[in-house]
Amino acid sequence: MSPQKVLSMALLLVIIAVGCATTQTAQRSVALVTGDQIKLDFNYYPAHRPNSPTVILLPDTRCDRKLFGTFSAMLNEAGFGVISIDFRYKDLIARSGNMSNQIQTIQRQNLDVLVDQDVKSAIDFLSRQDGVDPKRICIIGASLGSRVALKSGVNYSPKALVLISLSGQEVFTAGSTSIQQLLSEYGDRPILFMTSAKDWGNNYRAAEDNKLYMNWAKGKCELKIWPGSEHGVDILKSREAAQFVLSWLRQNI
Repeated sequence: MSPQKVLSMALLLVIIAVGCATTQTAQRSVALVTGDQIKLDFNYYPAHRPNSPTVILLPDTRCDRKLFGTFSAMLNEAGFGVISIDFRYKDLIARSGNMSNQIQTIQRQNLDVLVDQDVKSAIDFLSRQDGVDPKRICIIGASLGSRVALKSGVNYSPKALVLISLSGQEVFTAGSTSIQQLLSEYGDRPILFMTSAKDWGNNYRAAEDNKLYMNWAKGKCELKIWPGSEHGVDILKSREAAQFVLSWLRQNI
């Protein structure tokens, strides 16, 4: 092979390598301190282009952002900025044992603080980042995160919400604000409800609950019930479900 051809091939490989590098996910680990002095760990994936839409991911009862798996990177590769957060009770829940104990433990905690401090820290962080359009933010919450997302949707006015495995009548424990009231206060902004046919939320009544939410919602809303019994972030392990959410986001934010 001639020297000229060798040089041409080398330059081509360099160009390909640079092109691949510019499309790779650029994840940043971020440690933030909330207004009440609690340290939280976030992962931040800046969008590749300025003023692109941004997604905030809120975890389930386990309070662990890592449970979203590859979903964060998938959204980022599709052009969205993404921030996934741990809730402050992550270590407490990790010490609680099985899922039943974890649920009992989280129900004894102050859950409003997840909205007032933890999510607010994510919102404030995004407000300080160049290229983030505050009018194009969507909050996605799974299980416990869907409850926090709904109340945050009222408090912080994101462009849209995706609520995965929301169930029951009250947003948190008995006596807290009703889901019907929060949906009314959220208004006519877009909202996607997503669950599975045999989702175990609210003693396996999650699918029926979500049909009720569709009647309570005031604006553009959609309900997707997947076959099976997956709950929360496990629903997103299905490529079809993850792609469905991605398509919905593109249409609504």
